[in-house]
Amino acid sequence: MTNVARPSFASALALAAVALVVTGQDATSQEPGGAVSLSAGYATDVDELRRWDATVDGMLRTGDLVAVSLLEDERVPGREHEYAAQFFQGVPVFGGGVSRQFDRGVTVSLFGTLHQGLDIDTAPGLSAAEAAARLEESTGAPPAGGSPPELGILPLPDGSYALAYCAAMGDGRIYFADATDGAILHAVDAFDTQSAVGVGTGFLGDRKKLATTSAGGRFEARDQLRPGEIVSLDMQFDEERRFALLERNEQGETLWTSSDLATDSDNDWDDPAVVDLQAHMGWTYDYFVQRHGWHGVDGDNGRILGLVNNDFNNAQAYRPPWGPEGTGAYVFGIRRDRESGVEEPRVALHTVAHELMHGVTNHVVQRRVGGDFWGIYTNFEIGARLGPRSITRDGTEYACEETVFRVRVRDEWIGVPAWCVAGRFLLASYQGSAVNEAYSDIFGVSVGFFHEEAGAAGTYEYGSEYTAGTLRSLSDPESNLDAASYGTRWEFALALDEELGWWFSGALFRGGRLWRWSDIYCCYGGQHWNSTILSHAFYLAIKGGTHGDTGLSVEGVGGANREEIEDIFFRALKELMPQSTSLPQAADAIRQAATDLAAGQPAQRSVEQALRAVGLSPGRRF
Repeated sequence: MTNVARPSFASALALAAVALVVTGQDATSQEPGGAVSLSAGYATDVDELRRWDATVDGMLRTGDLVAVSLLEDERVPGREHEYAAQFFQGVPVFGGGVSRQFDRGVTVSLFGTLHQGLDIDTAPGLSAAEAAARLEESTGAPPAGGSPPELGILPLPDGSYALAYCAAMGDGRIYFADATDGAILHAVDAFDTQSAVGVGTGFLGDRKKLATTSAGGRFEARDQLRPGEIVSLDMQFDEERRFALLERNEQGETLWTSSDLATDSDNDWDDPAVVDLQAHMGWTYDYFVQRHGWHGVDGDNGRILGLVNNDFNNAQAYRPPWGPEGTGAYVFGIRRDRESGVEEPRVALHTVAHELMHGVTNHVVQRRVGGDFWGIYTNFEIGARLGPRSITRDGTEYACEETVFRVRVRDEWIGVPAWCVAGRFLLASYQGSAVNEAYSDIFGVSVGFFHEEAGAAGTYEYGSEYTAGTLRSLSDPESNLDAASYGTRWEFALALDEELGWWFSGALFRGGRLWRWSDIYCCYGGQHWNSTILSHAFYLAIKGGTHGDTGLSVEGVGGANREEIEDIFFRALKELMPQSTSLPQAADAIRQAATDLAAGQPAQRSVEQALRAVGLSPGRRF
């Protein structure tokens, strides 16, 4: 494995002559601006692939692309994977870059996003320290950790660009601040939601073995039997302590102490939340090692830290450099059933595996693209497009340029104008995050199937272990009103404030048409709803069936061959997907992975049919 440092250099972007032939797309569905989505692989004309390959080589020579990693393929002999990040005049373009696959030196696939025709002044009006000070003033939160804000070029949903600083703040968010005046352009959460051998009873009443450590006359929830240590920290519903352990932290500095460890006196554990978390983190570890050769969350047997007994209705995966050791953390609250009032710890296997998979996703991307924040852009592709000129609410028609949405900013509701382009609403959803959530659901249920003999739930109904029932159905997404196909995906009209940046409004669209306009939908990117587009394709590739929206049929490989489909989906993420990934681009990477592993075999056929059935045909842009 070779990792290449990111150098600084001065160079002009030479993309003016680059053009992308896009198929299956009309003018109203195109993303505004100069972003070029690059998906070239087995389904691409060879001459087109070679033209793109030559373009990338040329950009590498001029410094407009910089190779940051070259990794040997662990599965297919003779293959290598290069990641090249995009720069403009020595400044990185957030999310810009290309992932290239070589077969004995010959390029066989390219995936990425390039930004053409950039014309932006790269001299910041503020220093990094000044930008951090202004962010602290506007957010009320101090800078997190010792790293200064990173200067880069931020693509905006309307196709324009801004020179911006990327900074982590103490409120658990990553902010992009205008490098001229420090105004907030956008913000994203720093987390994704959702050796002795002891025994204990989980919250479903089942007995489990769990790896523990005997120390100082007690047993600790520290698994030192596996090559990668797994630790459960008991927060005892102490919110202040939880927040203290989840601060942004320098890697290697340990914030937790022995008093934070979950413990038991006789190694017959009676706290079901601790039992299930410790056991299920171990089961998830075993799945990735035995099925995919991926060791732990970080691929290098790094310590896995889970925080349990937290009084909030969710589960979260924190990326590095947050957490008790600066290496990330997995935090589990409770799940409430609204009808019965039953509260259960959110530590069912599907949930634990889902959150740890967020960590795997972050690390497999970071391994190729490098840097503290660079892995987050897998979650940043939003897929903006133009919507209607007006929408109607309660019988009143609102033209875009006259519309003001209510959005919630730091616990305060304020009015923010609609973001209009040529008099039309700008619609978007977090497509990259939808890919991320889909993968966590896919491998959450895959871990369940892997451990069926140990009593795990082998089902495509994610979250079905809880009294409150299924969270998302991979087999029948519309049963929970999740997206069934790419054509019926959920989107939101965007709102734009000059000082507070852009937000998802409460105007919710489905398939490009207004579905409902309510403040309750404000500020959410729809990633969990839209994730079922890709996770349903996974289900169809295995089980087969006819898609309700598109009417297309899929001949699945059958449950006995589930591992083949798991391998294909994991390879697409681990080796092929670029750091900024839309749903269509993720689908093309999965197609390429199917070709790499199963060319001409039933698994390739089933994957291709399934992706088409959910509306993700080859070469689709948005």
